[in-house]
Amino acid sequence: MPRRARRSSGHVVDGYLELMPLMNVLVALLPMLLLSAVFVKVTVIDLDAPPAAEAPAPAADKPSLALAVTIKDDYYVVEGQQIAKRVIQRAAADAGVQLAGALADVVVQHPENQEIMIISQPHTKYEDIIAVMDISREAGLPSVSLLGD
Repeated sequence: MPRRARRSSGHVVDGYLELMPLMNVLVALLPMLLLSAVFVKVTVIDLDAPPAAEAPAPAADKPSLALAVTIKDDYYVVEGQQIAKRVIQRAAADAGVQLAGALADVVVQHPENQEIMIISQPHTKYEDIIAVMDISREAGLPSVSLLGD
C-alpha cells in the first residue's frame, strides 16, 4: 500500500506583505467619502436674559416699554406699558405680516426701545418661536428675551 505524502506543517513562505494595493484603494476612497459627506450648518441665536423683577427701574425720564409678544395657540398678543394691546389671529394667511406691522409701528413710536420679550407656552413649537424672533429682528428689535408662560 502506497503511503500518502504528508505535508509538513512547518512550511515557511519567504516574502513580504504587499500593501500598495490597499493604499491605492484608500487613496481613492478617502477623498470620495469626504466629498460625499453632509456637513450641517450650525447657527447661533443671540438671546438676552429677561429683566429681573426686582431690578432697579431705569431713569425716570425714560420709563420701560416692556414690549412683549405672547404666542398662544390661536393668536399672538403684542402688548407693552405704553402701547395699545393688539391681538393677531395666527390662522390668518398674513399673520406674520400683521405681526411685523404691529412691531414696526411700535418701533416707529418708540425708536429708543430695542428690547422685546417673547412669551411662549410649554407646548409652543420651536419653529413658531424662531419665526417670531426673526420677525422681531426684521422689525428693528434685535434684543430678544424668552419667557415661559
